[in-house]
Amino acid sequence: MRDVVTIVDVAKAAGVSPATVTHTLNGKRPVGEATRKKVLEAIEQLGYVPSWSASRMKRGNSGIIGCLAADITETFVNQIVRGIEHGLSGGQYSLFFVSGVEFGNDLKKAYNFLKSHKVEGILFCHHIPIWKEFNLDTQNSDIPIVSINMAAQEMISVVVDNTTGGYQAAEHLYGCGMRHPAMICGPEDRLSVQDRLKGFSQRTKELKLEMPQNNYYGNYDFDHGFEAAQILMNDHPQTDGIFCANDYIAAGAISALQKMNIHIPNQVRVVGFDNRDFSEFWNTPITTFELPLQEMGMLGVSLLKQVIHTGIYSKSQHVLQSKLIPRKSSKG
Repeated sequence: MRDVVTIVDVAKAAGVSPATVTHTLNGKRPVGEATRKKVLEAIEQLGYVPSWSASRMKRGNSGIIGCLAADITETFVNQIVRGIEHGLSGGQYSLFFVSGVEFGNDLKKAYNFLKSHKVEGILFCHHIPIWKEFNLDTQNSDIPIVSINMAAQEMISVVVDNTTGGYQAAEHLYGCGMRHPAMICGPEDRLSVQDRLKGFSQRTKELKLEMPQNNYYGNYDFDHGFEAAQILMNDHPQTDGIFCANDYIAAGAISALQKMNIHIPNQVRVVGFDNRDFSEFWNTPITTFELPLQEMGMLGVSLLKQVIHTGIYSKSQHVLQSKLIPRKSSKG
């Protein structure tokens, strides 16, 4: 069956942002004629049909759900937005998407922009504690808000159980023969990193395995994984299992280990997280965890529509599980 064409597809075909596609369709912000033509041609070519109900406009309701993401270039955002659009497809609402980047990373400004366009609800799609940027009084707000991918105080949120993911990573590595575990973390201030470390540490303690005190915090990138793995193996040469906070770090760690003539997985087993596109095709395919990103988007928009229809808003957290994908980096 043919996949549903989404705003993300149209934006990619036209070479513009999803926000520009939104602006072209609703006319809320000016779009250059050349850009407008490219967007309309992409819509025609792909057969994109936005969900819109004129009857809602006649009743005084906008029929629009706003979506605010910190940065659309993040892969996880694309997948969540795809899930949101599937959740809206064929219904009575259309999506108005904005990115924090187009507002100079001023998330409060982006939020107020959505409110000024009378959206009926807002989805925050992000990986940072957005409420620390500005005060979100959801209890007294006239617009219901659902947070996706970040637990938020006094807010409905849809999140991944990263703690269980870390726990399962330790369990898997142990089953593959790991007896001297270590973790290479991402940024120390990321809640996802903290939770993955918490789960991994919990299971290694239960197994009576000792981890290095250094958790090797750094950027979520290849270079950090490469450098941290070298330092780790020099400081703790007995290490035979490494859990990396994401696949970029895992790819860097694998490359460093190979440069040090350490065989993977016979000598050191490696597990990543996020199931990035390249992980299956890395020179040593990376064992990783797949996040339920589209499901998060679909659930988030479903919860928001329920609040809009019932008028009842109460704080609740909805937790989804990631899926372990075993590959050669942990099992020969």
